[in-house]
Formats: sequence, C-alpha cells, structure tokens
Amino acid sequence: MSASRESNLARLRDEAYVIEPGQKFEVDYFRPEDAPGVARLYHAVYGEMFPVDYVYDPDELVRINRGDDLFQVVGRTPKGDVVGLYALFRSAPGRKIMEAGSWIVHPDYRKSTLGTRLALKLHNEPPEHLGLEVIYGQSVCDHIITQKLAQRLKGKFSALEIEAMPPRPGEADAYGRISLMDGFVFLHNRPDTVHLPARYEAQLRRIYDWTGLDRTLQPDAALPANAETVAEVKPMEGAELVQIEVRSVGAGFAEFLADVERDHPGLHTYHLVLPLWLPGSTKAVEAANNAGFFLGGVLPLWFDRDALLMQKVAGTPDFTKPRLHSEESRELLGMIEADWRTQQNTD
Repeated sequence: MSASRESNLARLRDEAYVIEPGQKFEVDYFRPEDAPGVARLYHAVYGEMFPVDYVYDPDELVRINRGDDLFQVVGRTPKGDVVGLYALFRSAPGRKIMEAGSWIVHPDYRKSTLGTRLALKLHNEPPEHLGLEVIYGQSVCDHIITQKLAQRLKGKFSALEIEAMPPRPGEADAYGRISLMDGFVFLHNRPDTVHLPARYEAQLRRIYDWTGLDRTLQPDAALPANAETVAEVKPMEGAELVQIEVRSVGAGFAEFLADVERDHPGLHTYHLVLPLWLPGSTKAVEAANNAGFFLGGVLPLWFDRDALLMQKVAGTPDFTKPRLHSEESRELLGMIEADWRTQQNTD
C-alpha cells in the first residue's frame, strides 16, 4: 500500500534535503533508485502545491514507471540527485499517442543545457515498448520558448486552444488566461482516410498540407441512420474547462451537447473533440456552431485516428494576445479568429 500524500509531504518536509548547485549530471531513463530524487525535485520546485499525489511518493513513482502510462527521463548527478525531469504520460484516449510534459529543471540548473537535453533524449529515443506513433505536446502562447523547442524537435502545430489555461499565479490582471498551441511529433506516418466537414473543408486541407500526414481527404458523407452518440465528458475544474471527447455522432447530438453544457454551467472554456474517420462530422459541426463552438484545429491520432477540435469560450477572446513563432501557427490563428467572427455574425 502506498503512503498517503500527507505522510509523503511530512517526510519531505522533515528531511529538508538540499540539492547542491553546480554538480555534473547525465541525462538518462528513469531507474527505480531515482524515485526519491524525483519526489525531492517536485518538492523543491513546487513545494506542497502540486495537485498529483504520486509525484511525492517514491514507491508509486516506481510502480507507475513499470507500466505503459508513464515514462520519465531524468537529469541525474553522481550523488544520485535528480535535478531535471521530462516525461511521457497518457492524456489522449488513444494508445498510440502520449503527451510529453512534466518538464522540470531545478532552479540552480536552469542556465545549463539540461532542459533541452531532457527533451532531445525523450523525443529522439522514444521507448519502443510503448508502441507510439505520435508524441503530443502543448506550448503556452504567452511566450515562444517552448514553441521554438517544439519546432527543433520537428513538431507540427495543428490546433490552437484559445484561453485554455488559467492565468499564472499572481498575474491574473497582467496577462490573463493563456492559449495553448498543440504540437505533434510523428514517429510513424501511416495512411488513413479523413471525412472533411463541409464548413471546415478548406481549413483542414490546409492544415493537413503543412503537417505532411499521409491522409486521403474526402468530403463528408451523410450520418448513418442508426448512429448513436458515444462520448466521454472530462471536467478539468482547476482550469474552468470541460473536454467532450466524442467517439461517434448520433442523430440526437445537438441535445447531447446542450445536456453537457447544462450539467457543467458557467465554465470559461468548452472543448469538443469529434471523430474525423467516421461520416457525419458535418452535422456535428453544424450543431456545435449553433451552440457557439468554433474551430480549434486537428488532433492527429487522438483516438488512434484523427479528430477535429472545436472550442467555446466565455466572453470575447483577445486574438492579439497569443505570441506565435511559426507562419503556420499564425495562419491557424487567422482561421480560428475568422471562424469565431463568422459564428458571432450568424447568431
């Protein structure tokens, strides 16, 4: 049985371990003996505020790293201190996709090459046993540092989440909510077929053009008469966001969408993820547009096959705020803003 969050935090508090600055380090895959150092790193950087319990629990870190839902890379000193961390973890429902994140570098090592080396290690040498075809990551858009790194890792940006993240602590009035650029590093490029919803046919053709994915793009077909809506609703309360992941669209989709919004009122952001490998996306997009949703982009292999992201935000988005590095990112923002304005004029 794993220890409680309280007991793990008490142990770290009592230990009061100090990581010495200026040590040499190597970048390597996680080993069980790294677990106490990972817990200390989280405590050193986040104090007791990190919302996930297992990061403070060495036994749980070892257990989860043995499976296929978490894979960590560490910066390790000769003393065994862990001074940096980067990880793959499950956030999308597909099994061929994992998110890269949990990117942490101890404050005394942030002027070194450690952060970049952690990312290069994981992206250039992803573990084969995970069976991945794509690595997914999010870049904040209040600066362009992570967007530049994503491009260095050959990432392709295909979706932009407007005002998806809460303001940074203490900065609510300075900048406000933060948009996220979704990037994808493709490890394998297997062919597939995509049904293009009528409203976004031109936009999606353009996005697929710059991602370079091997896709047969065809106009959407009619929704099958016996189709049913199958979806999972994922509230993210700390972000004032709910994500609706739809595996199939049925005839009562508009009513389903209204029910979700009624069950989760007053949030800042609603995300809707629609399947592009099935016919009927045009009807789903029409229903979502009528409910105030607008374009977000493409999420390749989200369900192990491609999906469309749509989004709805409270109030009027400030489309001048996202700082974007690449031409494709700026073109994507233009598509999204144009669709939002079209949607507003239709109301």
